[in-house]
Amino acid sequence: MEEEIINEFTSIKEVDESMAEALYEAGYTSVGDLNEATAKELSQVNGITDQLAESIKNEVSLIFEDIGVGEAVEEAEEGDEEGNEIETIPAAGLKMDPESQRLMKVRKKQKAKKPNFVQADQHKKKRLKNYWRRPKGLQSKKRRHILGKGEMAQVGYGSPVAVKGLHPSGFQDVLMCRVQDLDELDPDTQAVRIARTVGQRKRMDIVKKARSLGLKILNPPTEMAPMDEEVQ
Repeated sequence: MEEEIINEFTSIKEVDESMAEALYEAGYTSVGDLNEATAKELSQVNGITDQLAESIKNEVSLIFEDIGVGEAVEEAEEGDEEGNEIETIPAAGLKMDPESQRLMKVRKKQKAKKPNFVQADQHKKKRLKNYWRRPKGLQSKKRRHILGKGEMAQVGYGSPVAVKGLHPSGFQDVLMCRVQDLDELDPDTQAVRIARTVGQRKRMDIVKKARSLGLKILNPPTEMAPMDEEVQ
């Protein structure tokens, strides 16, 4: 079982065997678990930097873009508890102007070249966390831009403002915790990401409501137990 999970993780781009083992030891047992985790949570796994965590999240999100929500969800959509059919509208396609499409390609190229920004001496001292902090020391070689001391975060590395923060698919990633908030979303530009803390019953309700509105779901659940199953 462990070997199968590790092999599944190594099929993801930029994840080698040691990273896959670290993810398994951290409690991740499927690609679905990686999809539900945040980049910050993945970066806390031993051997995975912030930049690698972002890359893994992007790759896993792309894997799940074309996957359906699973047989259990499809069966639930055939009818509710009263036997009434639920109307399902096909997910709307992304509506983006040509300039924004061009900027998305520019952003993709920039992210591929973007270095991993870490605070000074992070590789020397275990107590220093793997995140960016601007050096302030008077004698800091990194602050003085000494070659070989690491890159400084500065203007030029950021993504174009018009597409900053968008999901790789081009949709605006909206974290969703409540069913009633779905009515405020635009299916042409916004997509749903179900929060990790949402329970199974409410997750099912969000999925059914989102699909009835034609909203795209970025992290659809792959497996779901029947709603009337008793908790032992």
